[in-house]
Parts: sequence; structure tokens; C-alpha cells
Amino acid sequence: MSTETPSDVRSSVSRHDSTAEVLQFLRAARSEYRTERRKSAVFVAYLLVLFGGVWGVPALLAVARLGQSSRLDRSEPLLQALPLWLPAVLALASLLVVRSAVWRGPVVADSATVSWLLPQPIARGPLLLPRLASSATVSALLGMASGGVLGFLIGNVSGAAWLSVTAAGVWAGLGTALVGTGLSVLIVRHEVRWERQQRRIFQAGWCGVALLGLLSVIALTRGLPTWAGTTVLWLLPWGWAAQPLTAAALGTAPGWPLAMLMWACGIVVPALLAVRAVPDIPAEALRLRATVADRMGASLFSLDLRRARSAMRVRQRRGARPASWVRPPNLPWLVLPWRDALCLVREPGRLGWGCVWSALSIAALAFASARTGTTATLSSIAAVWFLYLAAAQFVEPARLESDDMRRSTLLPYRAGTLALWHAVVPGLLLAGATGLGIAVCVVGGWWTPALAAVPAAVPASVGAALVGAYRGPVPFHLLVGTETAMGNTAPIQTAVWYLRGLLALMALTAPVVVAAAADGSCGPRGAAWLLLAGVAGLLWARRTARRLNA
Repeated sequence: MSTETPSDVRSSVSRHDSTAEVLQFLRAARSEYRTERRKSAVFVAYLLVLFGGVWGVPALLAVARLGQSSRLDRSEPLLQALPLWLPAVLALASLLVVRSAVWRGPVVADSATVSWLLPQPIARGPLLLPRLASSATVSALLGMASGGVLGFLIGNVSGAAWLSVTAAGVWAGLGTALVGTGLSVLIVRHEVRWERQQRRIFQAGWCGVALLGLLSVIALTRGLPTWAGTTVLWLLPWGWAAQPLTAAALGTAPGWPLAMLMWACGIVVPALLAVRAVPDIPAEALRLRATVADRMGASLFSLDLRRARSAMRVRQRRGARPASWVRPPNLPWLVLPWRDALCLVREPGRLGWGCVWSALSIAALAFASARTGTTATLSSIAAVWFLYLAAAQFVEPARLESDDMRRSTLLPYRAGTLALWHAVVPGLLLAGATGLGIAVCVVGGWWTPALAAVPAAVPASVGAALVGAYRGPVPFHLLVGTETAMGNTAPIQTAVWYLRGLLALMALTAPVVVAAAADGSCGPRGAAWLLLAGVAGLLWARRTARRLNA
């Protein structure tokens, strides 16, 4: 028996009528705006098709020819481990899509809609559901394209019919994108309830993906029983998505029609829950994401990538809590290193990635020492690049300082001296990480005197990373560029501005590291040159910080 009173019925009817009137008015008022957006979307689609045809198709054909040659004769372990690493890739893609909901979300309303329309007594579903449909369509197209390319490459390596394998890849990519979009809506809808558990949820997701990745690596290197891949294919939803592709490429998934039906149900259920949850998304969440979207768009148009990145982290910083177990020091000169260490403790992901990149640097140089020719040269250059990426993770406190100068107003340091103080913690962390990596190489029997070039290049890497941290926004004259016979120089100038620290590091240290890998030893002269490059890099960072502050 209904409990609604006649006044409730009249208010709901008037609410419905007002919603229809508002939507009709918006369609008339925004007709020209929608036309312009359609034209922009068509132009973007045209550019994607054009660049895809010019660059993407030839690249795929080149990879196809490479797959048919004898260079990929070792692809048998990759195909045998397909039931393990393919669900890991799909799970990672879904996790990344859901992770993006923390700062963006699949439903992004403009500021006018959030400020003027949503507070009005109208139904929110008709306003927000089209935005969800648009976001889901874009995600589905990207997922289908990515899955199709992956399926084509797998079919080319396995020798299966490319059409069936590509179609299976398209299906896997489509489902992964839609499932990620649906879960993103649920994350945004219940973010107030899940705010405290959000980090634990994502940590569990990352651990699950890491476990699948570890099983894949073990299967590729040492091999695993067949039942391990079968268990993953039937235990996880992403295994259901991978079964049609596995069956098309290897023919080892006899129950793939049932798995395909289960995956279809797994797509429909989050989609229906998302459609029901969209009208109940809190206004605060929509307002926050509208603000982030505006800042993101303005930053990208001005090519201020750091400000865009800061806009992405707005939502993540809201729930930040101080690490109470890290006590402040008693000595005044330790205050700034303590602040830097506290900043990195609050973002353990940067510590983890810095250690990973430093380990990859050691591994790349050890690999280069055992090779000759072009392979050794490229591996040595990669070792320098990985070391720079590790330093870039550790200098995050300096990057935050350069983004907001108010953080350093009460400190008794000038801008240049402050930049040098910011090199202390990253230098110690990077030296410790590389030292630990060298110790592992000594214990494992992979030691070579050439590995001494990595810790010797630590100051230069930290200096180059600090130059990138204090570079500031792109100057206007670089954005304008100069007209030449080969075109405008603005893109090249902007790229050099952003990559100048890395380019200088490569120019000064890469030849020494390559020579050390070729000779099997760094030598006193090589180590002295790397340390001298580190001093020059730190002085350059000091000068860059002073210019930015001025």
C-alpha cells in the first residue's frame, strides 16, 4: 500500500515537469555549443584516424613482419604463459581506470551545471546520465582499440587467424573498459563511506595485480604447471575475459563460451549498478571533479604539465594525515631534511618506484657489461635514464616547494641554498638504493667493476632532477617560437625546456657509462668526471631555483 500523500504526488509531478522544462530550455540554449563540440569531436576523430593510419598502421605492419621473422623464435614461453599474463594485463587496466576515479571520475559535469543546475529542485539523472554515456563510449572505444591491437600482435606471434584473435582482443578490451567505468561510478558514489578504506582497497588491488605479474614472470622464466593458468582463467573475472582470446590464439580454453557468458554478466551488473548510482553521486564529489577538470584543461592548454599533475592530486591530498611516528628533530639544521623525509613517507609509492628504477638501473648496466655492440650501448643509456627516473621520484619535496613558494617563506634559507638542501635526502636515498642493488649483485655473482659508475652518477642525477623540479612554467617566448623554413620551433623549444635536465645528464654521463660498460670498469677518471658532472648539476639547480624565485 502506498504511503504517498496527494501533496507528495503533486510535488513529484511538478518536479518531473520542471525537469522536462529545464532540459528543453537547455537544449535550446546550448544548441550552438553542442554543435561546436560535435565539430571538435569530429576533428579530433579525424586526427586520430589520420595519425593512426600514418604512424600506427605501418608500425603494426612492421611488428607483424618482425613476428614472422626468426627474431621472435623465443616467443613460445610468452604464448604458454598467456593464460597468466593476459588476465594480469586486463586487471591492471581495470585498476588504472578505477584509480583515475579518485581525481576525475566517469561523470564530470561542468562548473555551470554543478553551481546552477544541480542545486535546483530537478531530477539529476537526466543531467548526469548522458555524461556517463559519453565517458563510457570514449572508454569503450579506447578499450576496443587497445584490445584489438593486443589481439592482432598475439595472433601474429601465435600464427592463428588474425581476424578471430583481433575480435577476441576487441571483446576483452571492451569489457575491461566498461567494467572499469562502472566500478569508477561506484567508487565516486560511495567515496565518503569508503574514504578511510580506500587506500586499503587499492593496496589490495595492487597486491593482486603484482601477484599475477609475479606468477607470469615465473611462468616465463621457469615455467608453471598447466593447472595454474587454468585456475586463473576460471577464478578471476579477467580470466573470463581472456578465455576467448586464449582459445583463439592457442586453442586451450575449451569452455570459453561459458566464460564469455560469465564475463558478459560481469559487464552488465556493474553497468546497471552504475546507472542506478549516478543520480545519487554527492554534489561535493561532482564539484571537486569539475574544479579539477577546469584546472586540468587550463594547465594543458598552457602546457603547464606540472600544474595539471597537481590538479590530479587534489583529491588524493584531501584525506592526507600526518605520519605521527616521524618525530621532528631537535637540531635546527635537520628541519628541512626531516620535512623532505616526511613528505616521502606520506607518499610511499614514490619511495617504491624510486627503488624500482634504481634497481633497473643497476640491472641494465650489469646486462650491458655482459654484452657488446648496440645492445650494450642502449642498455648503458637506459641505465642512466632509469637512474634519472629514480631521482625524479625522490625530489618530489623540491617539486612541491617550487609549486608553492609559501611553503618556504618562514625558512631561513635563500632559494638557491634551499635547492641544495633539497638534494640531501634524495642523494642519500638514491645512494642507499644503488648500494643495496650493488650488494645484491655481489651476493648473486653479477658484480662487475663497471657498476661503480651508477653510484658515481648519483649526484649528477639528483642535480638534473632538481633542475626539472625548479624549471617552472614554460616561458611565453618558447610557446610562440620562431618561424623557419622547417616550420615553427615552439614544439622543439618546449620539449627541450621540459627535458633539459635529462638531456644534459645524458650528454655528460652517458658516454662515460657506455665506456665503463665496454671496458668492464669505471676507472678513477670516469668516476671523477661523473662526480664533477654532479657538482655542475647541483650548481645548475641552485641557479635555476634562484631564477624561479626571482
